[in-house]
Amino acid sequence: MLKKKNFSRTVLILGAACATQSSVAAESISEAFTKGEAHLNLRLRYESVTEDQSAGENTGSALTLKSRLNFKTEAYHGLTAFVEMDDVSNFAGSSNDGVNGEISEPLIADPVGTELNQAFLAYKNWNTEFKYGRQRITLDNLRFVGHVAWRQNEQTYDALSVANSSVDKLKLSYTHISNVNRIFGEDSAVGDMEMDTHLINANYSFAAGSLSGYAYLLESDDNFAGFKRVDTDTYGVRWQGKTGIVAYNLEYATQKSSGDNPADYTANYMLAEANIDIAPVVLGLGYEVLSADDDGFFITPLATLFKFQGWTDNFVNRGLGNISEGVKDAYLTVSGAAYGMNWQLAYHDFNSDQNNASGGSDLGSELGAVVGKAWGPYSAELRYASYSAGDSSPFNGGGLTLIDTQKVWLTFNVNF
Repeated sequence: MLKKKNFSRTVLILGAACATQSSVAAESISEAFTKGEAHLNLRLRYESVTEDQSAGENTGSALTLKSRLNFKTEAYHGLTAFVEMDDVSNFAGSSNDGVNGEISEPLIADPVGTELNQAFLAYKNWNTEFKYGRQRITLDNLRFVGHVAWRQNEQTYDALSVANSSVDKLKLSYTHISNVNRIFGEDSAVGDMEMDTHLINANYSFAAGSLSGYAYLLESDDNFAGFKRVDTDTYGVRWQGKTGIVAYNLEYATQKSSGDNPADYTANYMLAEANIDIAPVVLGLGYEVLSADDDGFFITPLATLFKFQGWTDNFVNRGLGNISEGVKDAYLTVSGAAYGMNWQLAYHDFNSDQNNASGGSDLGSELGAVVGKAWGPYSAELRYASYSAGDSSPFNGGGLTLIDTQKVWLTFNVNF
């Protein structure tokens, strides 16, 4: 892990390399650097969490700043280099960040520290791009492979990725992942997950939409026993279409345990959602199922989990993205724009796929609201979510107890 005292030195080195933009490929390696681009992003966020436990309210808050500096060279014979540093500082609050040992406080998973977020070489030729090194990987809607950009410390991957578009309307990608740099940072025992994982994704565009097929073969090479649960083979298909004022998504996947997975199971994933544009608002309807059986449950350990199953993260389950009885999520959203601001209201109704030991399936509900505005290089967002536990709150063999939770986020961004 890079030490904080070296961060300012890195900023000066990369900043000195910044030059004006150029649309002409460099004629030498030195020119590739002098014509490169540097960018700085600052994201200040206040997060507050209140959990209504039986012994009373448990509250926590944090005011954190993510400082991101990156530099990309100009292309030289199709070859470019990219490097990106992130620094996360905490100015107020002492809540549990997953590393600092404040386990009695609600989790706000934004640990402080300075890390190399991305560093890769890329080569483009033959309608193909090759990337090798630490990189951001996002596939389809991030349900299976994402970057968890919501958290201050982003999830990136040490990987070799290849993307090809030689055939008209067809995009093919293959990725081999050797390590996942998780949001908890390198000071955490679970901050890195060594892997021997293969991701295959194909997408073909039609006049009415696009069809994706994928195979995600996950295998953990890490000695941490908890990571063996991610050893899975997932195969699926996704259709994104639009007809008139309705845009819709349909998806189905099946997952089977593999490798050293301690569970032996087969489970399914299903999604059906539609967004209806009835100006001045867009109405969204969705139903998502992560199923379970007696031997295991469908997991998505590389996903951007904050995007799914509500914003309070009650079903994250240590990063697996599901609980042992499975989750059914029926949701409704209404979004629009007014006075130069974008807004959205969201409601989720949760039930388990299988009843728990006491025969219940009610997992509760969540109401969320967000409003945001962007102007020039600046943007700001206010977000709120309130989760109400259902009648069947004790789940996951006693390992997960759902409790009423309220969260507030105020975020300010600036890009240079």
